[in-house]
Amino acid sequence: MGITQIVIMVVAVIGMFLGLSKQKAGAAWGKPLAVVSIIVAIVTALWSMSGGGSSNEQVVDREIAFQKIGGKKLGLYLAEKHSGGKVLILTEPKLGAQAGKPNPLIEGLKEGLGTALTVVGEVSPEVPADKAKAFAAEMPMEGAPDGAMPGEMMPPLEYWFSAKIFDDLVGKQSGFDVLVTTIGLPQDARNSKILRDKDRPKIAVLNGSIYDLKAAIRPDMIVGAITYNPKAEYDDKPVPKDLDEAFNKRFLLVTPDNLGQVVSTNPDIFRAGN
Repeated sequence: MGITQIVIMVVAVIGMFLGLSKQKAGAAWGKPLAVVSIIVAIVTALWSMSGGGSSNEQVVDREIAFQKIGGKKLGLYLAEKHSGGKVLILTEPKLGAQAGKPNPLIEGLKEGLGTALTVVGEVSPEVPADKAKAFAAEMPMEGAPDGAMPGEMMPPLEYWFSAKIFDDLVGKQSGFDVLVTTIGLPQDARNSKILRDKDRPKIAVLNGSIYDLKAAIRPDMIVGAITYNPKAEYDDKPVPKDLDEAFNKRFLLVTPDNLGQVVSTNPDIFRAGN
């Protein structure tokens, strides 16, 4: 394992333990940080097993390809079921070096939508200044990505993305009937006026937790959601050329039509009793 891999692995382990400790202390962002750190550790381990060095690019390219496939699958589904719709995309804010970088999920989504639906815009919520400041004070910079500066690390969405922020942002938009979110829905989504409105847009979840959203997956609310397959395979094999084969290797598409089947084979993706 090279020095770069060791550094990344150490940072991931720090993030994992920090996340778990913060979760126990009651911080809402603790669990997400731990999960992300675990994923980083897995990818780094695969990179190491594949030889590192030039293989790093292969690992990154492979993960980007899977992300695009996830987006494309949802786009194709929406194109089939909701052709003619106008789409607003809700994206994660990007800070510092991340600003301006393409999002493979969105690239894949647009490819799948084709001309069947029209994307009318992309919007991102702003991180409240007090939340950003509090997170920066709690997060040690040794757990930050290389080159990150104070203020460039975004607090996990669960820490600040609320129903009020969601309503304020989405409520300002117009001319759409399908909302595709790459950041999930607020943890207090039940308090959202927009989501309670009978004239709400149809929702599609391209990225984000659906753990508490089982009851919302229905024709008049969440019409489709992409989530990670609990049986996902992480290896160094090339991405399958067949779209469905590649998609199934990492993801699940959950819809009102297949909800029962998905739950029967993957009962842990939703909260028990939800």
